[in-house]
Formats: sequence, C-alpha cells, structure tokens
Amino acid sequence: MMFWSFIGLLTVVYVGYRFLKALGNSIPILELLLLIAGLQWIVGSYIEYRTSFQHYKYYMYVDEVQYMEYVVPAYLAMVIVVFVWLHKIELKPLPIKTFYKYSNYAVILIVVGFASDILRPIAPGGLKFIFFLLANFKFVGAILLFFSKKKKHRYVFFAAIGLLVLSSLRSAMFHDLILWGTFFYMFWAYKKKPSFKLNVIILLTGFFMSTIIQAVKSDYRALVWAGYDGNYTTLFIDILSKRLSGGLSENTEEQEELNVRLNQGWIISAIMEHTPRMQAYAEGSTVKEAIMASALPRFMTPNKKIAGGVENFEKYTGIELGSSTSMGMSLIGEGYANYGKIGGIFFMGIWGCVLGLVWLFLSKKIEHNMIIFFFLPLIFFQVVKAETELVVVLNHLVKSTILVFLFLWFTKKILNLNVINAEDR
Repeated sequence: MMFWSFIGLLTVVYVGYRFLKALGNSIPILELLLLIAGLQWIVGSYIEYRTSFQHYKYYMYVDEVQYMEYVVPAYLAMVIVVFVWLHKIELKPLPIKTFYKYSNYAVILIVVGFASDILRPIAPGGLKFIFFLLANFKFVGAILLFFSKKKKHRYVFFAAIGLLVLSSLRSAMFHDLILWGTFFYMFWAYKKKPSFKLNVIILLTGFFMSTIIQAVKSDYRALVWAGYDGNYTTLFIDILSKRLSGGLSENTEEQEELNVRLNQGWIISAIMEHTPRMQAYAEGSTVKEAIMASALPRFMTPNKKIAGGVENFEKYTGIELGSSTSMGMSLIGEGYANYGKIGGIFFMGIWGCVLGLVWLFLSKKIEHNMIIFFFLPLIFFQVVKAETELVVVLNHLVKSTILVFLFLWFTKKILNLNVINAEDR
C-alpha cells in the first residue's frame, strides 16, 4: 500500500471513530462532514484504483501517487484544524429534561415548514431558496417534539421520518432522506445515550441501506421520471427484491459501478489532469465569486454565480455535462483548480478554520439561546456534502444562519414568543 493512501485510510478510520464516540454526547456535525469527505475523496478513490472495471467517463484521470499526494495532505489539513477547534470548543451539556418546554415553538416550526412547502412552487425565483430553508423547519420542529413529555408529540418525530421516505420515493431523490435520517439519529442518540457498539451497528446498517438505495436508484428513477403513477413503495420494493436476488447487482460491472457513486475522486483527478495543462489556474476567482454570491442578495447582483457548478466543472475538468446534469467540483477540487497542489492544501486548512469559527460562533449563541442547538442540522445541511463547490456551501451557510436568527428575532419581538435562555436552566 502506498504511503499517502495508507495515511489517508488511517485518517478516515480515526475520523469515523471520533464520530461514533461523539454520538450521544453531542451533535457531531463537523465529524460527520469530515467522515463523508474522507469516504468520498479517499476511500472511494482507493477502491477505484483497485477495481478492474473502468467507466468510460467516471474513472481516475491521474495515477494513485499523484492523486493521494495532494488529496490526503489537503484532507489532513482540514481534519487537523477542525479537531483543534473542537478541542477548544466544548459545548456544555444541555438540560434535556427542559426541552419539552419547546413543544409550542415546535408546532410553529412545523406549520411554517408545511406552509413553505405549499408556497415554494409559486415563489419568485430569487425566493425559492428561502422557501426551501423554511420548508425544512418542519424537521427541526419534529426533532423538538421528540423531547416532549407527551407521547403523541414524539410520534411526530417518527412521522417526519416516514414523510421523508414517502417524499424521497415520490421524487426519486434520496439525498434529503439520508442526511436528515442521519441528523435524526444524532438527536435520538443525544437523548437515549446508546452504547458505542449500538452506534457501530446503526452506522453499518445505515451504510448498507445507502448502498441498497444506490443499487436501485437508477432503475427506480427512470420509471418514476417516465411518468409512473402506481404505488411508489411497491415499485421500490419490487426493484429491490430483484436486485437482492442477484446480489444487489445483476453483474460484476454493476457492483463496481456502486463505488463510482461513492467516489468523488474521479472529479478531483480530472481537475488535476486538466488544470493547468489545458486550463490556467483560477487563482482565487471562483472563491471571490462564492464570497460575493453568499454576501449579497440576487437583486443587488443579478449576474452573480448560480449554484449548480456546471460552468466551473466543465471549465476545470474539460468534461462536458448533459443539459440536465449538474455536478460540483467539491471544495478540495476547487482548491486545486484555484491554487494548485500546495495552495490547495493551505486552502483546505483555511476552510477548516472557517468551520471552526462558525462552530465557535454558534456554540456561544447556544449558551444564551438553546433553540439554536436544534437548528444546527439545517444550518449545515449543504455544508456536510463533500461534492458541493464553495458557492453552494457558503451561500447555504450564510443564508441559513441569517434566516434562523431573523426567525428567532421575529418570533420573540413580533409574536412575543420567547424560548428558553441561559437564565432558565
């Protein structure tokens, strides 16, 4: 095994251990972010280098030594900086027994969430993202009700999971289900304090379920998007049963293609092969665009960068995408596209520092207003994804944080509905 590959895999294992140990004691969102990144940037790539099957487009464009010599140190830079911040910032244990006082507030969040779901399709283009964030308030409310003393309130928590499943089956899009399902388990563990062994079992079960979803997603999506109007659950189970009877995939190539869906390394390697050989380094231009896009609303900058990543993806990978396809460079790929190998490593270290500063800011606010604790999954919803580029991550992080604090101010000042603060503990 090559040196940097070994170091990378060892680091991902350590990050996974830290994530499992944190479950039940905190809401380990930053650990989850690092784990997802390690799985998609290092583990998936390591497997891809050792498979005989090669996709015509989604393959590793540079050799393992060149790839791991950049990706592993860049990943390490982010991991080390984030863990240094987490060591300094210790979120004080919150009084779970008082969370039931949030029940009325939770109902408001759920109403706002469902109302936003209804209004989102007719909202103006510039406001659709705001309504997307507001629609997710219903899941924040469901988490709050899980801590209620009333059993019927706790049923709402599990009903929200069922709603996520049904919504994912209807749209044939499963990202929200996987992410919110993970966040729900974090809060369940925070209340129930499961053993390390149970956390391992749940994590492995979740990974297995994600693999199953990936195995059937293409066939299922093709039928649903073609106009299927039958029972979505029955359709999914039928496709799944056929795949399971053949070992999840019908042949070896399909089994190996499952790793293609995990591996984001092919995109990063394409950037490394294409830039700067065919395309000059961006030298910070995409970073400046991302900062401007997240700092200013669209009506002030009508020509600002649109999230989706197609333009930069094609420019710095040299790969053309279909009209209905959207892919991001990922932060680590964007770091290389802007600054090259050494600069990209420093870029990822700086990004780790940004995450630490945001976590410090939020932890300070939670000390005075515990309700913010329950909004953490919403604030980091897009941030934990390893495939997204900086414009998406920053835009979500900034806009969701502002929206949450505006909503809390509105409910307190306008509706005169206060939540538990430090003095109430």
